[in-house]
Amino acid sequence: MMYIKRVVRLVFVFLVVTFFTFWLLDQGKSDLLAAKAGLNATPENVAQIKTELGLDGSFVSRYLEWLGNALTFDFGDSIVTNGFSSWELIRESLPKTLELMVLAEIIAITIAVPLAIASARRPGSWIDKWSSSGAFGLLALPSFVLGIYLSFVFGVKLGWFPTIVDDLPGLNDDPFDNLRQMLLPSVTLGLNLVAVYLRLLRSDLIETLQEDYVMLAQARGLSERRIMWRHVLRPSSLNFTTAVGLNVAGLVGGAFIVEVLFGINGMGRLVIQRVVLQDFEVVAAVVALLTVAYVTLNFLVDILYSILDPRIRHGAR
Repeated sequence: MMYIKRVVRLVFVFLVVTFFTFWLLDQGKSDLLAAKAGLNATPENVAQIKTELGLDGSFVSRYLEWLGNALTFDFGDSIVTNGFSSWELIRESLPKTLELMVLAEIIAITIAVPLAIASARRPGSWIDKWSSSGAFGLLALPSFVLGIYLSFVFGVKLGWFPTIVDDLPGLNDDPFDNLRQMLLPSVTLGLNLVAVYLRLLRSDLIETLQEDYVMLAQARGLSERRIMWRHVLRPSSLNFTTAVGLNVAGLVGGAFIVEVLFGINGMGRLVIQRVVLQDFEVVAAVVALLTVAYVTLNFLVDILYSILDPRIRHGAR
């Protein structure tokens, strides 16, 4: 029952977002209709342009038709790029953005979790002070500033990595060159996440370490490593797991900035180009896909949350 309610809520969110997205798309097309028709257009010309732009019929009927087509990844043809559908343009850019986001998450989790554990085990130690100070510094540092600094040091000065991701090969074609080109952008995006994950997990770990059952395990002579991994880390991972799952929106925004900074031909550059060109079909398609991704991850996080803490699942019955 709990999952059914959440599915209904997420479907409602999806419908609301796509409805307003289509409304904005419709407004943009109406402006384009006025610009194309001009002041001296005949009714026949206006009707022809309406048909070309898909503006004939009522708003609700057009929305339902667009939504039905979107469920099969048919978002209409690009208004600007003739001969290409919106999905074809997105499909070309999407893998690069997904790779950037996944690598950034892996880097962030790989750095944040060990540092949080080390800091929680020894509060006030040198590693706790240094990691906390570094987290505050990263939170105050915008991703584009961090990206410029990393590009200058490791790209321009040391020459270890390219500063512009040009002609990126697929992971299956040349994984070494692919990762070499994507490392700086991924680190740029991931380091901002480290600060959030580190502070959140450290705080929860310290709180859990003070629980009675943990002290009882210590009194029984269990090793510190076993206590941490079997009795502390799992209940302390609830907020951390939620943050990882629900950080998609912020991660997408950061990925767009990083893509422009490093010249990655991903979704970020695609959206900016299509907004400038007023290619409303592509922009609406991107918003719809991001909405689906967000509500799906939200649902998966709810499921994982109830697995990590069964009290949530039992309490909802």
